[in-house]
Amino acid sequence: MAEFQTPPTTSAEPERLLSDFPVPSLEQWREEVVRLLKGAPYEKKMLTPTYEGITLQPIYTAEDVKGLPFQDTLPGEWPYLRGTEPLGKRLQGWLVAQELPFPEAKAYNEALRQDLERGLTAIAFHLDEAGQQGLDADQAEAASVGADGTNLSTYGDAVQALEGVDAGTPLMVAAAEGALPAAALLLAALKAQGADLAQTPLCMGFDPLGALAHKGRLAMTLDQAYDELADLTRWAAAHAPKARTLAACGRPYHEAGANAVQELAFTLASAVATLRALEARGLSVEEAASRTYFRLGIGGHFFMEIAKFRAARVLWAQVVRACGGSDEAAKLRVFAKSGLTNKTQFDPHVNMLRATTEAFSAVVGGVDALHVGAYDEVLSQVPSDLGRRIARNTQIMLREESRLDQVVDLAGGSWTVEVLTHQLITAAWKLFQEVEGLGGLAKALEQGFVQAKIAEVTAARRKAVTARTDVIVGTNQYANALETLPDVKALDHGALKQALAPRIRRTGAVEGKGFAALLAAAPTATLGQLTAALKRSEGPKVEALKSFRASEALESLRKAVMAKRAGKVDIFLANLGPVGAYMPRLDFTRGFFQVGGFQVADQAWFKSAEEAAKAALASGAAIVVAVGLDDTYVEQVPALAKALKAGGAKTVLVAGLLKDHAEAFKAAGVDDFIHIKSDVHAVLTGLAQRLEVF
Repeated sequence: MAEFQTPPTTSAEPERLLSDFPVPSLEQWREEVVRLLKGAPYEKKMLTPTYEGITLQPIYTAEDVKGLPFQDTLPGEWPYLRGTEPLGKRLQGWLVAQELPFPEAKAYNEALRQDLERGLTAIAFHLDEAGQQGLDADQAEAASVGADGTNLSTYGDAVQALEGVDAGTPLMVAAAEGALPAAALLLAALKAQGADLAQTPLCMGFDPLGALAHKGRLAMTLDQAYDELADLTRWAAAHAPKARTLAACGRPYHEAGANAVQELAFTLASAVATLRALEARGLSVEEAASRTYFRLGIGGHFFMEIAKFRAARVLWAQVVRACGGSDEAAKLRVFAKSGLTNKTQFDPHVNMLRATTEAFSAVVGGVDALHVGAYDEVLSQVPSDLGRRIARNTQIMLREESRLDQVVDLAGGSWTVEVLTHQLITAAWKLFQEVEGLGGLAKALEQGFVQAKIAEVTAARRKAVTARTDVIVGTNQYANALETLPDVKALDHGALKQALAPRIRRTGAVEGKGFAALLAAAPTATLGQLTAALKRSEGPKVEALKSFRASEALESLRKAVMAKRAGKVDIFLANLGPVGAYMPRLDFTRGFFQVGGFQVADQAWFKSAEEAAKAALASGAAIVVAVGLDDTYVEQVPALAKALKAGGAKTVLVAGLLKDHAEAFKAAGVDDFIHIKSDVHAVLTGLAQRLEVF
């Protein structure tokens, strides 16, 4: 056998791949694109406007980031564009903080213990609407008991909710106005389990203005709200130094349909209002800022959402420094939660994909804690075991299999993300200044400024959905014609209230004032008693932000049609000539009506208008749609329409829009045209009314 020989070393330059090919300039690239567009407008085809008022370019280069601020900063350096820690999430990954909206403490605990064994790294406790109002289950309206969270009326509920859980597990409580009473019950339960509150990471504050925007009212005056937060913050400084007690919540704006600029600006304005209020109560900016955390939603625009989380850190860091806080206090903690605005009841498994991209963008953006919604959360408050497992495992796969926690600043250096981040910072700061010019967020809500701004965006979103320029797979495009009505499970709030009421015993009393007194009384007092001890007065009222789910209107239409027209042929497609010649138009037409749940018959094609009319009338369908080539329409549609109307057909439509022949077609009996620019919701609603669905 020949002796192995080490190859000789060389100092020659390594071969450069593609070195024989010249690097094209941006102008050359643009010229080639224009040529390929064949006369179509470059601005229309290649530029993408967003709801933030930002126009996305088709390509970004190094030239685009020249001169942008903070590009030379490192992770862990102010203003934290690239993250608040030098090593990112390598030492401690983001918290897997799945909210478990089980209405009762026992069911909540069972799910929590299961999930902690399977990858959960934090407890995210969401109080029900009754608790958020500071009421026990037997005091509240039935509809609020167990709604959107877990009921926590007594100390026993708190003990049961946390039974068997490691007392040192990070705890994040979302309780709105019920924050102090709920925190007292939960912390008392933790102490009984032997927790060292000085070492336990906690998030247990609330955002008064966020709650006001969401509900349109506050259970206390703003002064009282900030008094309570100041008291909680002072207590935490002495007894729970790892606790964050001041929340700035952007989710009310996000769930109402706000764009990323609005969510950032209004959340920042709320945080600044809290800083001012606590400073007026004797707490320094340093103390307040270091206790603040943001709760933000996650939308479906991948790059925009990454930029949003990066922009949030920079905006907050600039505010804290300008107010005199240290760079350490300016490190923002962000809890992100996937939203409902783009989730669907039909074809719900697609929600898995939506939530995955949202989780990915949040992680790339550098969030500190994350909740991923279950794919079936729009079908039931309590997610299925499968939905819960997939949502949780989405995060775990991003960490364990994709190893996203091992890369410091995943998006850093991306020209696209860096430009978008800068644009969001600039636009959000401008809107924030507008809010400040009105006197702050409270005044802006009172005057309806916030509501009007978000309503403008929501209207644009609705228009884009019904025009199908914004595609919602399974709802306004690619609807499954074989899908059955979704099984939407409603919680029996009345039965839950009746079941919980006998367990509530008011044996204790609150002696003294402040959070320390609430904590001392928690083992014997109810949440309602703890709230009453705070002696709150009626708070402000504003126009509440309305939740927005983009698919809701089309889903309601589709459900109504499917329920009323089950088993009936609604639409007959009069296919004129061999379908292979106009298959794209035929596919469009099928899909158009399937969006509304209409039953479509299109099993044949016809050689003549007479043949098509005869088959259409025999089908019993009330609506007939001509489908074919434009030239065929000119020849056959007038005769088809006349024959159909003579035979008693109620509605005759044409797939496509022939402007030059529209009047002649209508004179022959055509009622309308469906085409790519049609408002699908308006057209289908009109047809449903003709079919007496409504």
